[in-house]
Order: sequence, then structure tokens, then C-alpha cells
Amino acid sequence: MASVTASARALPCFAAVEAHATSLGTTVASPDFPAKADAADELRPFRDKFLFPAADAAGRPSVYLCGNSLGLQPASTKQAVLADLDRWAALGVEGHFEDEPGKPNPGVAWWTIEDLAEAEAARLVGAEPGEVVIMNSLTVNLHLLLGAFYRPDGAREVIVVEDMAFPSDEYAVQSVVRHHGRDPAACIVRVPHGADFAAAVAELGDRCCVVLVGALQYYSGEWYDAKALADAAHGAGAVLGLDCAHAAGNVPLALHADGVDFACWCSYKYLNSGPGALAGAFVHDKHDTRALDGALRGWWGNERSSRFRMAREPEFRAGAPGLQLSNPPTLPMVALKEAYALHDAATMAKLRAKSLALTGYLEVLLAQLLPPGSHDQVTPRDPARRGAQLSLLFAPPTDVDAVFAELRKRNVFVDLRRPNVIRVAPAPLYNGFADVRAFVDCLAEALAAQKT
Repeated sequence: MASVTASARALPCFAAVEAHATSLGTTVASPDFPAKADAADELRPFRDKFLFPAADAAGRPSVYLCGNSLGLQPASTKQAVLADLDRWAALGVEGHFEDEPGKPNPGVAWWTIEDLAEAEAARLVGAEPGEVVIMNSLTVNLHLLLGAFYRPDGAREVIVVEDMAFPSDEYAVQSVVRHHGRDPAACIVRVPHGADFAAAVAELGDRCCVVLVGALQYYSGEWYDAKALADAAHGAGAVLGLDCAHAAGNVPLALHADGVDFACWCSYKYLNSGPGALAGAFVHDKHDTRALDGALRGWWGNERSSRFRMAREPEFRAGAPGLQLSNPPTLPMVALKEAYALHDAATMAKLRAKSLALTGYLEVLLAQLLPPGSHDQVTPRDPARRGAQLSLLFAPPTDVDAVFAELRKRNVFVDLRRPNVIRVAPAPLYNGFADVRAFVDCLAEALAAQKT
């Protein structure tokens, strides 16, 4: 491309992308920009720590921009899992307690294995010690947290959610309302996309019990202001819960400082811990989890000093760890540790800076290389209001299924969301600028194939 189009220059991200190119001695329009940007990327070595899908039969390398759906496998994960299998084989039940040097897989005694990635998890979501725990899966944790915090009392019975909440969140909310013998039609208020959440909560006033929001909207990719949401919820006398499935590992989080009451997240997207990986839960330390009457309980939430006494009367741990039910599965936990350690080593600050650069370049290329009017962007144009994901809407006469099929023919991995959105998410931990350019070139070819 000889010059940058007016539509690309008009983007809010363009100045930053242009400045990046200038610092590398090139231009945004130059074909050599991706190679130069990748060569200068201080996070580039992390790419070699991940396993990418193989080249296709035609020899085309994979273009994997689907970390918002399932992150890639760290190269070290297999050995970590095998090491824990060796521990089980060699030690049997003593693997719970044996932790001496020279024993198989030292440092991962199973009876404390939930601590394995606790420090990384706390840094990941901006939590204080004792506010996080790795356990279960996301929807299980959401059920546990809603059960603990949704305590309808008279007219204070409403849960406020996004109108386009992820379906599993919607089902969990309906379930907890019905569990209390109340009517979801009366007790669930859905705020339309783009509406003022704070105003909706304020209008409900003392009818509001819980506000539950996706920290980063799964469909649109919009990143919400957690502090503003917390202030709105607390102003109405309610609590704020966040589903951080698409935020954890994607954008900087400060759950403690922002005053979020509870949160949960999964670990298989930007955190690369494997399909169905263990999830995380957060409870702000202003809440004494031992005093949450509605919380469901299990033996693993006991203090470690009394956990194996098998007493009828429990001694629950303070904080989020007190909400554990059962001992966590060790193989998923060691896989999670490998992935969290990589993310922690890269640091969220550096990942966020690179993410802004990648999505900015992606947005510029889409404006530059695709036919005008070929798509719309559901994700906010303001880089500060989004993470790694750009959601692209393809309206008729474009057949989004045919476009997606053409992308797969070219060994491109992205995500199709009905009815007509393709989600594209360059993950800064392992994706580069050449990946972005390759994707847009393939998308341009896929759109051109519609006309032939």
C-alpha cells in the first residue's frame, strides 16, 4: 500500500500506530512494518514457549487469533503434567504430603496445591493475599458466589445484569433467583447495551441486591469501568460481582482497589491453562467469608490445621479459600501453574502495551485493506475501552459463514459468533504483528471470494 487511507487516519488509534512505525524507521503503510515491529518486540521470546497448530496440507502456517476462545498450549505444560503423574506413581497417597527435595515433582504437595499459583493469580486480578483462590470452573464459582451474596430481603431482590450477558451467567442468575422462591421476571433487570448502567442501578435504589456484569463484554469486546460500577452498586446498597472471563489476562484488573465485592474468571482463554481449566474466584477482604450464611460449604474450606480432624464443627479459613468445597484436581493445577507463570513473567503492563499496539495495527489494516462498507466494528473505537478482541460484524449480502469457511481454508483460527460476528483476538503473549497482517490479507481474500 502506497499511502494510508483517510478512513484509517481517522481512527483514534492511528496516531499511536503511526508513532510506533516511525520509531522503527518505517511507515504504517509499508509491508516491512510487521517484521520490524516483531523484531523489536521485547515479548517476542514468549512466542517460542507456545505450541501452534501445524501448517496445513498446502504448507500454509497457522494464523491463530483465537486466544479469546482458547489459548495455546505452553510448551512446558506436557512435562509438568507428566511430572505430577510420576509423583502419583511413585508416592501414591503420600503425594499429598511428601515434599522433600529429590522426591518426584517436589514443591507441589497436593494438600496445599491450591497455593501453587495463588501469588500469580492475585497479581493477575489486582487482589490482596487471601482474596483469591483457584478452584472449580467459572460457572460453578459463579453459582457459589451468587449463593453467598444474593440474599433477597423484602423489596431488595433485584439482580442487575447486562442484556447481552453470556448465557451461562444468565442461567446462573435465573437459578439463584428461583432457588429463593422468587420470580426471575420480577427479580432480574437487564440493562441494554450502551445504556447507562449506573443510572439504571440508581433508579432501582433499595430494590437492588446484586449487580453482575462481565468485566469485558464477551460479544462486543467492550471493557467496562469496574470502579464506576462498584460505586453505583454500593450507592444503591448493593454488591458488585464481575465475570472476568474475557478480562483476566487480557486487561489490567484492580479488583481490590476498585471495590469489587466478588468476581470469578476462567483460565483457558488468555491464560492458556487448557480446555476446561480450573477457574479463579475473588472475594474482597471487607467481606468475612466465614460469616456468609448463604455460602455452600465443603471440607477443603477448613483451616489446614483442622482439615484432617474430620470434626463435625468446621473451622473455615478466612477469605476466598474458605469457600473451597473439595480438593482441587492436581493435573489441571500444575498445567495452570505453567501458564500463569508465563503470563506473570511477561507482566500485565507489557502485555497491555503490546495489546494496544496489535489491536491498533489490526484496526488500521482493516480500514486500509478491506473494501469500504465490507464490515462494521462492534467493539469500541476508543482503545482505552477495549482489550485484545475486535468484533467484526458482517451484514448481508456478505455471507459470514462463507467468509469464516474461507478463513479456515487458509488455516486461520478466529471465532464466529451468531448471527454475523467474527471475533478476532491477537494475544500479546504469543501473537505478533505478522500474524495480524496475515489475517487481514486472508480476510480480504475471503471477502473477494464472495464476489466470484
